[in-house]
Amino acid sequence: MKRAVVMIAAVCAAVTISAGLASAQTSGNELADHAKQVDLEKKESGYGQVVEQQRSSYDIPKLERVIDPDQYILGPYDRLLVNIIGTESRTFAIVVLPEGYVFVPSVGAIKADGLTLTEFRKRLGEEINRFFKNVKLFCYLQEPRVFRVFVTGEVGRPGAVNVSAVKRVSDAVELAGSIKSEGSNRRVILYRGTDTLDVDILRYVIKGDFSSNLFLSNGDRIHVPIARQHAAIRGSVHKPMNYETLPHETVGDLIDIAGGFRAEAVRDRVLLTRVQEDGSVITMQVQSYEFDTVLKDRDEVNVIDGMTGTSRVFVFGATKQKGSYYITEGEGLRSLLGRVAIYNTDADLTTATLERETGELIRVNLKDFVPPSIAEDIPLIDGDILHIPTVDQTVSVGGQVQEPGKVRFVSNWTVAQYVGAAGGPTYEGSIDRIMVISKDGAAIQTGRDYYPNSGDVIIVKRNKTKIFNDIFGGLLGVGTLIISIVALTK
Repeated sequence: MKRAVVMIAAVCAAVTISAGLASAQTSGNELADHAKQVDLEKKESGYGQVVEQQRSSYDIPKLERVIDPDQYILGPYDRLLVNIIGTESRTFAIVVLPEGYVFVPSVGAIKADGLTLTEFRKRLGEEINRFFKNVKLFCYLQEPRVFRVFVTGEVGRPGAVNVSAVKRVSDAVELAGSIKSEGSNRRVILYRGTDTLDVDILRYVIKGDFSSNLFLSNGDRIHVPIARQHAAIRGSVHKPMNYETLPHETVGDLIDIAGGFRAEAVRDRVLLTRVQEDGSVITMQVQSYEFDTVLKDRDEVNVIDGMTGTSRVFVFGATKQKGSYYITEGEGLRSLLGRVAIYNTDADLTTATLERETGELIRVNLKDFVPPSIAEDIPLIDGDILHIPTVDQTVSVGGQVQEPGKVRFVSNWTVAQYVGAAGGPTYEGSIDRIMVISKDGAAIQTGRDYYPNSGDVIIVKRNKTKIFNDIFGGLLGVGTLIISIVALTK
């Protein structure tokens, strides 16, 4: 009886297990069928192709050229493909982990961050040879990493941008909204660890100098400062325009940046127009052996056209139509001014200069050559340089004032207001004892309510009372006293 019960129980258990296995197999088949059905639907809908297209379009960085293993520096999330050929060949992908290591099956962790691809290959080979004998190793970059760098300063959208290790500084700047009009494209700063590197994007763009536009790496920061210095180049060069210049750059460097001389250019000299510290403007010839002359802010270089048999003169300064002008035989200054015509609002026509190649300098009042004036015309000679200066928009204040120097010209200001802008008179100065010297050298004695002109010089004299105190308080002789009193009465 007991044996029969045990047999019945065993049969029941076997039936239950068989039913369970059959159920599990059915469930597994259903899952497999469901997975096949999903794959089929994805293929029919094109979903898989869309994902692959999206990956190709957005995830995989675009290469400018083949990766150089001696130059490419590995970092977190670089993806590598490793192939080991031996008795048992193996191919597998490894990723540089966030801590800078890669984990190789059956070998362990190997430091990769900061190594070039060539250096990592060597290190990987050394580790593989510790565990495997008589094998060949191949290691390649399968996919460059993507990371974030921060761009600050004079860009359209300062902040973080996503880049890859095959992108350059200019790419990150472009992603940050490009450099604004007042920003520098010659002195972009790349902060990398403890190093500060200079990046010259303009030279990279114009000259194709890749060394001035570095590849990016994890942790990089980019700052675009304000441009501090500019110089213009006109005339017979390939790319005449206004350029940002570096503090050490010369006339020759500017010619090089502008693409060099055109075929018709005069190569042994150029014209350099420069704004002086006092606001005046001068134009000078710079010979080829002086092309190492260092540029200053607002310099203008004009490269002369050397077409044979053609005479021309050069006009610079406060005119909107500066540059070179062809002249006919016997043409005079009056005719040239008719062609120049448009002057800046701050042009000082009364103090222009006409410089000849011989070094002769002729000072001219251009108003004398404008109708209805009948002044005798000045014949022009090939190579003449006409310079039209700007009006000095300041008034100089000196003598007994607190802060001597230049004050911006205001047309309705009196002497008293200019002296006030210079800090007021000193203890010894008198606002009622003023001398004003005009640009032509004429001097007048005046008082606080006089209206000076731009370019005038105001001199505040000592107070008469103070002078008398000094005279009578000292041990002066009678003769000296009389001379001093006479001087005060003038």
